Amino acid sequence: MTSTVPTDAVQAPENSPPLRVPTGDPRWRAARPLIVSALVVLLVGSAPYWLDAYSLDVLTLGLTYGLMAMALALLIGLTGLPSLGHAAFLGLGSYSAGLLAVHSTDNALAGLVVAAAVGAAAAAVVGALSLRTHGIFFLMLTLAFAEIVRQVAIQSSFTGGDNGLSVPAPTIPLLSASGMPPVVSVYWYVLAVVVAGYALLSLVVRSPFGQALTGVRDNPDRMAAIGYSVITIRLCAVVLSGALTAVGGALLVQKDTLVAPTALTPDISVLLLVMVLVGGARSLPGALVGAVGMVFLRSFTSSWLGETWLLVEGLLFVAVVYFLPSGLAGLAGTVRMRIRRGART
Repeated sequence: MTSTVPTDAVQAPENSPPLRVPTGDPRWRAARPLIVSALVVLLVGSAPYWLDAYSLDVLTLGLTYGLMAMALALLIGLTGLPSLGHAAFLGLGSYSAGLLAVHSTDNALAGLVVAAAVGAAAAAVVGALSLRTHGIFFLMLTLAFAEIVRQVAIQSSFTGGDNGLSVPAPTIPLLSASGMPPVVSVYWYVLAVVVAGYALLSLVVRSPFGQALTGVRDNPDRMAAIGYSVITIRLCAVVLSGALTAVGGALLVQKDTLVAPTALTPDISVLLLVMVLVGGARSLPGALVGAVGMVFLRSFTSSWLGETWLLVEGLLFVAVVYFLPSGLAGLAGTVRMRIRRGART
């Protein structure tokens, strides 16, 4: 004997909302950033196959500044410490890697290690002296430190003075002996270092230490009341930021085989700050994209417009600050949110 189910028992009412199947598998949500990052790395890694030599060199420069912009974003966005002295760490990294190549070894990785150590040591000194201040006072102390380093570079004979320091081309493990053009081998080397730096900073941001940095930024008094050492936390962020910025400086001298005191001017510190603000101070990908975009903008507008490119850059910065206070990363987040809302309706 078979039983039948009444038809009205399985039919939905006419005015009932459509059935929505739950989406967003937690495993997919966790893996999606890794998949997107891997696809981006593959796309950027293939740049030598579809870019000319000049554009590839500009992209290499943009990625180098992107590493330093992400290091600065760690201070500005995550820790709440704006700095105008990061040109000093850039210069210290460039000169230390350059002097190592001239007097000891031209191994590229050895230059990065020495630059990171010098940058971290200098950042520890600067942080210990300046972190008891905040706001404009911290900003001015970092600017003063950068000027001191620049004057030392100008007046010292071992740095080459105003003429700068010429260094031999670096020996890059695995790549230098491959026979590929130098511009390609340097590009892939820089890309690998930048990817490693991005991965390190991403781990820091997602770690308990990153959460402590956010707490210190938002409410330092409460963090101190529950037992955290605010000065120590901020000092660790300054040291990490200084070390990575020095690594970026080492990449610059290994790419250009020349370092001069012009790399330590306040203009460079301001440029890094603008890159971070354009891309988004609280977003590592935003800072990276902002840096690459600013380098390409400078490169091509300066050749097309001459000195007028400074006006274009200034207008762009004003427009971003006025219309996109969260930078390009904020715009991307808004677009993504609207797409999700549209998909749900």
